[in-house]
Amino acid sequence: MNLLIVESPSKAKTIEKYLGRGWRVIASVGHVRDLVPENGSVDTEKDFAMRWQIMPGKEKQIKLIIDEVKKADAVYLASDPDREGEAIAWHILDILNSKKLLGKTPVYRVAFHEITKRAVSEAIEHPREIDSNLVDAYLVRRALDYLIGFEISPLLWRRNLGKSAGRVQSVAVKLVVDREREIEDFKPTEYWSVAAVCETNKKSFNAGLVYFDGEKIEKMTLKNINDINNVTKKLQTPIDAKVSDIEKKKSSRKPFAPFTTSTLQQEAARKLYFSSKKTMSVAQKLYENGYITYMRTDATNLSTEAIEEIRKYISKNYGDKFLPKTPNIYVTKSKNAQEAHEAIRPTHFDISDYDLDGDEKKLYDLIWKRTVACQMTNAEFDSVSVDILTNDEIATFHTVGTTRTFDGFMKIYDEGKDDSDEENESKLPVLSVGDDIIITEINSEQHFTQPPARYTEASLVKKLEELGIGRPSTYATIMSTIVDRNYVEQDKQRRFHPTSGGWVIAAYLAKYFADLVDVNFTAKTEDTLDDVSNGKTKKLAALNDFWGDTKGMISDARDVKTAEIINEINTFMKKHMFSDGNDKCPKCGGKLGIKLSKYGAFIGCENYPTCDYTKRLSETNSTDEVKKSNEPKDLGNGIYFRIGKFGPYVTDGKKNVSAKKYTSDTITLEIANELLAGGTKKVEPIEIGKNPKTDKMIYFYPTGRYGAYISSNRVNVGVSEQPDLETAIDLINNKKPTKRFIKK
Repeated sequence: MNLLIVESPSKAKTIEKYLGRGWRVIASVGHVRDLVPENGSVDTEKDFAMRWQIMPGKEKQIKLIIDEVKKADAVYLASDPDREGEAIAWHILDILNSKKLLGKTPVYRVAFHEITKRAVSEAIEHPREIDSNLVDAYLVRRALDYLIGFEISPLLWRRNLGKSAGRVQSVAVKLVVDREREIEDFKPTEYWSVAAVCETNKKSFNAGLVYFDGEKIEKMTLKNINDINNVTKKLQTPIDAKVSDIEKKKSSRKPFAPFTTSTLQQEAARKLYFSSKKTMSVAQKLYENGYITYMRTDATNLSTEAIEEIRKYISKNYGDKFLPKTPNIYVTKSKNAQEAHEAIRPTHFDISDYDLDGDEKKLYDLIWKRTVACQMTNAEFDSVSVDILTNDEIATFHTVGTTRTFDGFMKIYDEGKDDSDEENESKLPVLSVGDDIIITEINSEQHFTQPPARYTEASLVKKLEELGIGRPSTYATIMSTIVDRNYVEQDKQRRFHPTSGGWVIAAYLAKYFADLVDVNFTAKTEDTLDDVSNGKTKKLAALNDFWGDTKGMISDARDVKTAEIINEINTFMKKHMFSDGNDKCPKCGGKLGIKLSKYGAFIGCENYPTCDYTKRLSETNSTDEVKKSNEPKDLGNGIYFRIGKFGPYVTDGKKNVSAKKYTSDTITLEIANELLAGGTKKVEPIEIGKNPKTDKMIYFYPTGRYGAYISSNRVNVGVSEQPDLETAIDLINNKKPTKRFIKK
C-alpha cells in the first residue's frame, strides 16, 4: 500500500477517488508542529537553534500518520506547493525520522498545482526531494516572527501599549495610521469648473471650458466665485458657436492578466464585497474540490495545456474574431514571484460541468471569466475629440465621445465602473468642422480638492504588494489580524480607520522600532526570504543580518521610561486628539494628554489624581459626542446599560454585572436579564458541524460568561460571531493551551 499525506481532509477525499485501490490518502490538517511558545525556543546564542513541539490538538493526527506509515510500502508527502507546504512536509519527515519509523520505506515529496487526476498522477510519476531552500526560508520567517513576538510584545503588554507586534501586521497598521494623518493634515483647496450645454439639430451634449479670453483653463485656474463671475458675465446665453476642430482616433484595450492571490482578493472585494479572509476560504474549497488551481501565487503565466484548452473554448463558443493569432503572454510584475508556477485558473473550462452555488459559484464565475478573457482579443474603441469655439472667439469648450466598436475580451469580462482606468462610453451626435452650435446654458460648479482615500482591504493589499511587503499566503491573515487585535476598524463603506490602540502602537513602534515599521526595511526582509528560497542567501546569514539590526532596538527600548514613551505618543497624536489645538482640561485648566490602561488608551488630565477628568479617544473631539456615548441606555424594567471606569456593564440599581462583550447597539433586555441572573438561563447551542479529526460535533453558544464561544470535545474558543464549519474546525484544532498547561 502507498500512503499519500496532504493537508486537508476534503482534498484527501478528492484525491483518493483518483488514485483508487492500493492507495491510502490522509490529511495532516495543516501544520502539525510549531515552536514551543516560551522564551528561548529560538536560541540566538546558538545559531538560532529552534525547539519544536507537536501543536496542541494534533496528537491524534500524528498518531494516525504514524500508524499508517507503519503499514505503508512508500510514503508520498503532498502538502501544498509553497513554503508553508514544504515546511509541513519537512516537519512530518523530521517527526518520522526522530521516531525511527521509516527504515527502508522510501519517502517522496510530490507537489501539484491543481487537483485533477492528470496532475496528481504526473506528480506521483515525478517525485522529488524536499526543497531545503524553501524549508530554510520558512525557518527564517518563523524565527523572525517568533523573535518579534517574544521580544517586543512583552514591552507592549508591560506598558499597556497593545496586544502584540507582528513583523508585517505592524507595517499595515502604520500605513493605515499614516493615511489618517495625511487626511487630518489635508487642507482642501477651492476650485471651479464651467460647462456648456450645446445643441445642434435638436441634439444636446455637454462640453467643458478649456480656453477663455486667451487663457488656458486648467483644473485650478478658476479659484473662487469672483473668477466665475468674470467668466459668466461675458458668456450670456444663448451663444452662437461653431465646431472648430475634430480629432478622431481608434484605441484598444488589452485584456487583464489572470488572477494572482492579490488581484483575486482585490477584485473579489470590489465586485463581490468579500473580505480577504473570505475570498481565500472560498478559494481553498474550490481548490480542494478540484475546481481551480492552487490559490496562493503571485505568478500570472498559464500552462501551455491550459492556454490550448482556453483557445479551443473561445474559438468554439465566440468565433475566431475573439481569438488572437498567438496566445497572450503576461509577465509577472512581482520582483521575486514564487509560491506557485501558474496564475489562479479553472482546472477545466466547460463551466456547465459544475453544480456550484452561493459564494463558491460567485468566486468561481469571477475566476473563470477572468481566465478565459485573458486569452481573447483586445476591446476596440472609437473616440472623437471636439472643440467648440464661440463666434466672438472669447471661449473654447472641449468634449470627448467614446464608442466601443468591438467587444473583444469585454464580451465576457468587464472591470466595471469602479475601475479608475475604465473608459466610460459617451456618444456624441455626428459633427463636422464648421457645424453651427447653440450654447443654451452655462453652468458653473464649485469643487474642493479631496484628501487621499482611506484604505479598504483591496487597496491595502494592493499597496502592500506594490511595496513588496508580505506574500500571497499572508495577505488574508494580515487583514484579519489587524481587525481582530482592534488596531483598525471598518466603516460601512469597508474603509479602514485606526482605533486608539492602532494610533498608540503605531506611535510607539515608529519611535522605538523605526526599522520594524519602515516599508523599505520590511520589503528588504521579504527580498531576503526570497533569496533564501532561491538559494542565493544562507539561512544563518539571513537570521544574523536581521537580528543584528533588531536586538539593538529591543535593548534600547527596554530602558525607556514609560513617562518618556507617553510624551512621544502625545507628540505623535496631538493633532489627532486635539484638532482645534485646545489641550486644556475643562475642569482644572491643566494639560490633557494620552493615558494608558489595561482597558485601552484614553485622554486624561496631567493633574490626576487631584483632577479626575477623562475623555474617550474617538474620531470626534466633540465633548457632547463623548458624553452622549457614555449616557446610560434604558433597556426597560428598570435595567440600564452603562459605560463605567472598567468598561460596559448592566445594572438594575441593586446589582452591576460586566457586559464587556456588548455595545449599546448589541445589548438587549433579554441578554441583560441573563447577565444579571448570573447566566442561569439555559442557552440552546447551535450545531455547526462535525470535526473530522475527532468525529465530535462543534457547537456555537451565542452567550457565555465571557461572550459568544464555540465548543467541541471539551475545547472552548471565544468568537465574535458564529463561524463557518471550516473556520470552527481550524479554531478548535489549533487552540493553544495557556502557558501553565504546556508540557516542557
